[in-house]
Amino acid sequence: MAAHMKIPNEWIPEVYSAAVKVYRGRISKDDAIEQLAKDYPLNSASLSNMIQNLDGMLKGKTPKRTMKNFTWDYYLQHILEDFGQEAFDTALQAVKKHVDYYEHQRRVRLPSLRALIAKFEHRTSIKASVHTREATGTVYPDEIEDLAGVLTEGALLRITVNRYERDPIARQRCIEHYGPVCAVCRFDFEKRYGAIGAGFIHVHHLVDIASIGGAYHVDPVRDLRPVCPNCHAMLHRERPALSIEYLAQSIATASG
Repeated sequence: MAAHMKIPNEWIPEVYSAAVKVYRGRISKDDAIEQLAKDYPLNSASLSNMIQNLDGMLKGKTPKRTMKNFTWDYYLQHILEDFGQEAFDTALQAVKKHVDYYEHQRRVRLPSLRALIAKFEHRTSIKASVHTREATGTVYPDEIEDLAGVLTEGALLRITVNRYERDPIARQRCIEHYGPVCAVCRFDFEKRYGAIGAGFIHVHHLVDIASIGGAYHVDPVRDLRPVCPNCHAMLHRERPALSIEYLAQSIATASG
């Protein structure tokens, strides 16, 4: 029976919760599937796909297995709430890759999922951040995919300019350690803007990876710091970037 039944919507929160625990390394994927299958008459293969899809969304990879729209909707909504804006942006881009994969490679149209993506478009910050970078000429380091569990920074990707991509896992671990508060000016988006600002913050590399020219292994606690967009821009006013301590002192001096 479980092999053919569809997972009811009311069980999706339990699956999502288990998938988050797997992503954070608190439980193995096999143990999560076993526990869910024990509590609910669920298809193990479907559970495996749903757990893998969440992992792919958070890492910006292309989810290769489809899910019903309610599940995509629930995942996107709760990724935004639980992991913050940047993780949500990464996840939304991953869902777009999923649609492209099905429509272009498997020749399967997904109009309802495209409509769901459109519903979430207004919540993404990607378009605004790209516009800002093009207008200012400032290119901030961004994510690359994690290889074999190693956090690797500095892979060069050519788009219209050369930009460095960063690992979303490294960013998330940095924020989990220091909290989503600016290391320079102590600005807290949630305190200022309420729920809409919860978890939002940029992450700054203490080592200027644009000057390294190769790959390096990043320690999220040693090498990264959360900073607000204003302080991030000011840190990159010079090359190599200013130190957090210097910029904090500059703020203190300017404030009298």
